[in-house]
Amino acid sequence: MNGDNPLLRVRDLKVGYEVPGDLIVPVEGVSFDLNPHEVVGLIGDAGSGKSTTALALMGLARPPGKILGGSVEFGGRDLLTLPDAEIREIRGRDIGIIVQNPRAALNPMLRVGRQIGFAYRAHNEATEAAARAHAIDMLRLVGINDPERRVEAYAHELSGGMAQRALIAMALSSTPKLLIADEPTSGLDVTIQAQFLDEMWQTVQKTGSAMLLVTQELGVIANFCDRVLVLHKGRIVEDAPVRQFFAEPQHPYSQEVLRFYHERASGYPEQVTGGAGFLRTDALTKHFPLRGSDKVVQAVDKVTISVAKGEAVGLVGESGSGKTTVGRCLMRLEHPTAGAVILDGQDITALNAAEMRKMRSRMQIVFQDPFDSVNPRWTVADILDEPLRVHEGGDKAARRERAVAALKQVDLDPSLMIAKPRDLGASTLQRINIARALICNPDFVVLDEPTSVLAPRARNSLIALLARLQKELGISYLFISHDLTTVRYLCQRVAVMYLGQIVEEGSVEQVFTAPQHPYSRALLSAHLMPDPTNRRVDNPVPAALEGEIPSPIDVPKGCYLASRCPHVTDACRANPQVLTDLGQGRAVRCERVVAGEITLQEAAHD
Repeated sequence: MNGDNPLLRVRDLKVGYEVPGDLIVPVEGVSFDLNPHEVVGLIGDAGSGKSTTALALMGLARPPGKILGGSVEFGGRDLLTLPDAEIREIRGRDIGIIVQNPRAALNPMLRVGRQIGFAYRAHNEATEAAARAHAIDMLRLVGINDPERRVEAYAHELSGGMAQRALIAMALSSTPKLLIADEPTSGLDVTIQAQFLDEMWQTVQKTGSAMLLVTQELGVIANFCDRVLVLHKGRIVEDAPVRQFFAEPQHPYSQEVLRFYHERASGYPEQVTGGAGFLRTDALTKHFPLRGSDKVVQAVDKVTISVAKGEAVGLVGESGSGKTTVGRCLMRLEHPTAGAVILDGQDITALNAAEMRKMRSRMQIVFQDPFDSVNPRWTVADILDEPLRVHEGGDKAARRERAVAALKQVDLDPSLMIAKPRDLGASTLQRINIARALICNPDFVVLDEPTSVLAPRARNSLIALLARLQKELGISYLFISHDLTTVRYLCQRVAVMYLGQIVEEGSVEQVFTAPQHPYSRALLSAHLMPDPTNRRVDNPVPAALEGEIPSPIDVPKGCYLASRCPHVTDACRANPQVLTDLGQGRAVRCERVVAGEITLQEAAHD
């Protein structure tokens, strides 16, 4: 806590939830200051009280929660003692809040523009037309393409990322002095995330406002925050400048969160030799027909990718690039429109249903949301027994023994066999999903964003587990992720996707240290590595790609990146690009890079 005149002063804040016969206190004695021109990060495990704290700063608590005590001083007044009418004037005008779930926060019955306009007019004198024009400006500010059209959209007509940006626009509409941002970038692609955080950081510096940034992303903390608050079991256990926090964490929880970062800060996973092409695709294509139209959604376009025995290949790209569809096609959960998927020399796209059912024991998938991946009525024993019963049969007692061994393999206690999903946290349930995927000893596993919903400590632990299992069992992974830090730590090779195409591939070291394709460069420059010694805010911000990814219904004639690329020529717009082998395991889909017309140095100074 520092500063003689903090913008926000929190002392001994307590929030409790009354349940039958008990009082649960998830926030117990939180104290900190927030100064003008300051961005402060708040991190902690799921359930540590981060979101509860964020709401309580505005005098709010989700039912049946109650603020039990403490003070929140803002502008010389304790917000917790103000009459409802006075604190309503402050909320939205002087203090803005961005919550994590935009679907729950936006009114499904009102157009997005009207909702932003209502928030603006509640604190500013403006006509309805002026409020609509302001809403368009705010949507443009947060990176929404074609805001004149989007302002008339309902929440369900927007993607998750667009809905989150609409919520951000609403929070910023009255230029608040303090912004409380609860996981504000969780639904955004890395390129949009970086642009939003750039804007917010610059706004804080220019206006003397402040931001409390609740996040689970260490990269966001390292690149944009001045200080770090660590919330553990309802209390602030560490308050430190960001560089000091990363270099010398003091609390055991902080040390555990950062241990993985320090262990993997240098070096890359060792390359796999031999067993090339254990799983490969040949011009894999997937189109989804549009009802009532002869047009199609081109989700995957002639993707050729190879995974060696025992190798982890990362598949990265923006939302809508086709990553998950590739994974589902590899598993035959979606039947490819064209092309082949070959596992150990056998084309699985040619198998009938019975043959494919037998093949499934050799290839498995772990999905993004652990709770959506299991039957909520089943026990863990039932969940783990199902693949054994379907693929191997055998004695029930023997299957139970295998299930117990599978739990131990993913570092879980066999006592969880009787538990149901509702009794488990996201990290534990994701480990159970991994145990289920591995219980029949597969050769290949698709991991579709398996760590995205986890807190830092749980994420680090799961990455370490996946790396250990890969080494012990010799499994091949296709690791689909938007988190490039995780890809860097786990994978040997990486493929970058854009609008259904692979635009670059190579070893992780090659692509991360010297990306060749303009899209790869933009993606990696926007990615926030957890390194406070090389902060994004301390360096010139590289030029971002303009606009959004084009529609997969009407793809460009030539290069798919042409409408966004700073290096575009007329030839790029006219000529379809071909993935070209550069040697040493590298390939790139850009004729100007292949011809040597675009160098890494030129791109860096664009």
